[in-house]
Formats: sequence, C-alpha cells, structure tokens
Amino acid sequence: MARRVSTCALLAILGLAHGQRQLQQATPGTINIAGISNDLGQSYLSGQQATSSVSNEPSFVVRNGSELHLKGQVFKFTGANCYYLLQKASDDSTHSLVTDAFQEAQSLGLTVIRTWAFNDGTNDSFPLQPQAGELDASVLSDGLDYIVSQARAYGIKLILTLTNYYPDYGGMQQYVSWANSTGGVVQQFYTDTSIQARYKDYITAIILRKNSLTGLVYRDDPTILAWDIANEPSNPGDDSGDILQSWLALASSYVKSIDSNHLVYAGLSGLFGTSTPQLLQLNSNISGYYTPYTSIPYDPACNGNDYARNIATPDIDMASLHLYPTVAPYWTQFLQQQVQTIFSLTEAAGKPLIVDEFNLQRPTAQRNEGLQLIYELLQNTTSPVAGA
Repeated sequence: MARRVSTCALLAILGLAHGQRQLQQATPGTINIAGISNDLGQSYLSGQQATSSVSNEPSFVVRNGSELHLKGQVFKFTGANCYYLLQKASDDSTHSLVTDAFQEAQSLGLTVIRTWAFNDGTNDSFPLQPQAGELDASVLSDGLDYIVSQARAYGIKLILTLTNYYPDYGGMQQYVSWANSTGGVVQQFYTDTSIQARYKDYITAIILRKNSLTGLVYRDDPTILAWDIANEPSNPGDDSGDILQSWLALASSYVKSIDSNHLVYAGLSGLFGTSTPQLLQLNSNISGYYTPYTSIPYDPACNGNDYARNIATPDIDMASLHLYPTVAPYWTQFLQQQVQTIFSLTEAAGKPLIVDEFNLQRPTAQRNEGLQLIYELLQNTTSPVAGA
C-alpha cells in the first residue's frame, strides 16, 4: 500500500524516500494506446515488429499446484517491496540509484523485487500515463524498460503492479476521474465499461511492450515473475463481495488471454468476507480492534473483499497477504491467528502464498518483536508459503 512504507532493507541502505490500428505517436514523446485491447493487442504487437512468444523459456517461474517452480525446482524467495523505482529511474538525478538498488538486493541475497509499473495522471512526478490513453515514451524507455533490464542483469525477478486502489500515483481513482468530469467514486472502476476499457488498454500496452533495451516483449521476458493486477483492491459498501470478485475474475482472465507465460495475482489485504462469516472478526485492521481481547465491538467490514473466494479465482495463480497489525497491545494474538487462518485458507485453495507487504508501527522494540514473529511464522509453517 503506497500510504505506508513496508519492510524493505533497501530503504535504509540507500536512504530513499518513500479497433485495430498501428501504434501511433499522439504528440512528440507520447504513445497513443487508446483501443489497443480491442483485438487483444495484436495490432499493437504488429506495430512494434515484436518477436514471437518464447513460452518454452526455462527461466519462467511457474506454478505447480501449491508451489512455485523455476527450472524444475521449487522456488522460494526473499524479496523487497520497492514501489518507487519507476520515479527514480525516470529522473536523471536519481537514475543511478536503481542500479544501486539491484546491486544491494543481490548482495543481500534477495531474488524478487515488487514495484509499481504505473504512474497515472499528473499529481506525481514522471507520470507514465499522464493523460488517459497516452503513455510518456521517455518514462517507458528510461524508467520501466531500464528497471526490467537492470533486474535481468542482476538476476532478480520482478513483480510488476499495474494499478492501485489508493490515489497514490493515480491508480483507480485517476481512471474514474478521467471518465467523470465531477470526479466520481473509486467503486466505479470495477463496473464502468469505459473505465475498464482504458485499464485493459493500459495493461495491454505494458504486457505487450517491446523493451527498448533488452529487445524482449515483456510477455516473453522471464525476468518478470508475476503481474499484480491491483494493489489492495477494495470496494467499500459492497459487503457481498460480489463486485470485486467479478472484477478479479475478469481482469485476471484478460491478462492470461494475452500472456500465458507469467503468473497473475492481486495484492490483497487479507480481509475475510461472506463466504467465511466466522472470520469477520479478524478484519480488525479496518477498525483497529479485536473483540476476543477487548470489550470494544469489532468492525466486520470487508471493504468488498472475500479472501477465500478471491484467492480461489481460477486465473489467480497465487494467494497474497499484506500484513499491517495495528491492535497493540493485542497484536501478537491477532497476528498469529490471522496468519494461521490465511495459511489454512491458502492450503484449501491449493495455491502458493506470498506475503508481499508487511510492517508494524513504532515503538521500535514492539515493531521488531512483531517482525521477528512474522518471520518465524513464515519460516516454521508447513503451509505453501512461496516468499515474502
């Protein structure tokens, strides 16, 4: 979640802050992508003179039941969540820090980095999609292409996130704003057909882009471990969870239709919904309270999520969890119960689990104790945890 800085050793080490048609140049330095998803991006590929798919490349990470495999062996990883790399790579003054980040990651033994592959609108510097349906060519080449090329050079796999529920870096709210002169509400992102068409155009342009530095279409590059279709998708007000569930199914299916090489998932907050009513009390990271240890009623809000259903979506390859316990002094009990519950649901779904964001608030002693507990839970479980 972009509002919070997740655990990432690189932060401390580097001191970093948080219809068919051919590809067209809209204005100097921009690429027009409107409508390219209409034919599943085939005209877009043709316009780039892209190479054919190399799905037999042995270096792709694949799912085998509840495990991830690489070159026929079980693949487990330790990684970092470094959402800011696109901005750093696009800025001449910080461009070299991207290489520093991958060097440090390699020296620490990290094998996966998760980062944003979007920056929508003009509220943040170096937007990748400053206007709806138009991409900044220099941010693509100097930014995203460079990140992928550096990850490849240092033998690090990438998880690339394609949009964000929160307004940081544009995300869903920016798509809604483009479609509504009066602003609109973020929930429209999941149901408005024009908004979904723009989102599909965007992810088509990224997935089928030919990297200007490596010469590989992103779809064909084993450097990419997975596409994260949205960071912490939520739909407040829909306690049924049906709208978000439908969107997860449609979005993941679309990605698979244009890229059969890579894993697909969504970065979930681990909120339980109507399919597991007995677990609603664990949604305490919404209200900050956990009923069994306090006299304050819990908030059963699921924010439109239904974790058990969400991770069972056919084209979702991995379960995920973003873990930010905030219920001091009861966080230890809450944390263990929530994580163990996630483990059980993941096992039942028969899919690997990645914990791609986690942290605790200060005081430092409590935070360190909590982080140690998280590491112990992940290391000692027999559940199919693939990485964190």
